[in-house]
Amino acid sequence: MSRFKELLNDKKLMSGIYAVTLVTALLILALVVKGPEESGKLVADRNGNIIGINRRSMDRSERYDLSLEIEDGSEIMTRDVTLTLQAGTDGRSVMRTDRADSREAEIDAAVDNMISSIEYSREKKIKLPSELPDGTSVRWMGAERSSRPFMLIIPVMYVSLVILMAASSMKTDKTATEKRRSIMRGLPRFCNQLYLMMNAGLILSDAFDTISDGYRISESSSSFEKDLAELKDATDGHRVSTAQVINEYAVRHDVKEMIRIAAILTENERRGSDVVESLERESRYLWEERKTVARECGKAIDTKMSYPLGLLLIVLIVITMAPALMNI
Repeated sequence: MSRFKELLNDKKLMSGIYAVTLVTALLILALVVKGPEESGKLVADRNGNIIGINRRSMDRSERYDLSLEIEDGSEIMTRDVTLTLQAGTDGRSVMRTDRADSREAEIDAAVDNMISSIEYSREKKIKLPSELPDGTSVRWMGAERSSRPFMLIIPVMYVSLVILMAASSMKTDKTATEKRRSIMRGLPRFCNQLYLMMNAGLILSDAFDTISDGYRISESSSSFEKDLAELKDATDGHRVSTAQVINEYAVRHDVKEMIRIAAILTENERRGSDVVESLERESRYLWEERKTVARECGKAIDTKMSYPLGLLLIVLIVITMAPALMNI
């Protein structure tokens, strides 16, 4: 539940979800509004067969997706037919075939001629023929609208996008949390080293460079210590305040304790205030915080170990009782 509340409070995530929701709603609305306007009305009989078409307008083309069932003796053939009624045509385009190699080809040619005749009709109310010119019975039936699959796909895509955005946000938050933990583990040592060197008479920039050089040559440096070494390399030779570099790094990773240290260093650079005493106080506070976190982690380990121990206890009980149960 707490994780869900964090996602709700994520402004970037919620803005993305609102944008996706708006686009999805507009797309569905466009399909719904476009659906009734792309064609006129199909006229059906009592059995549900399509017997005619009432065109919406004679000034534009209209499309109708139908299914044609052809009954040729004992054989029934089905064809998916798309009627595109033409707008503003004075004549008809009829396809004629002089010769057919088979009965199926003859029926296909007759169907093409019939469809062409319907598409170039100048009548607003079109009656669909019930038989081919040779007397073969045909039956027209309605087909699914082509937009319906999209109406089903769009919600699925919407849900998938929302899940992916939430998962990405959770992954980013997890990475940021791990980064802050790494900083909090290394910050007490860094603050203590800074305090000792400045108490020995080094200025802030020299103390920071010395500490960063030590982190660079160390084989067991944490990610926080490696970041400080990279900051030193990135700002080496630039006229940038060391306190400002530390403050920007702390703000970027949202570490309040390091922001407080950066504020102390900035105050020392601007006004020449005594920084040694403040760094000593911050160092003691950070070490106490690290001890508290270590104690909490130790308690969590005890809790996590109880589950495998309980499982082993259950296995031991089963092994002990199994021979007795088998002899009953």
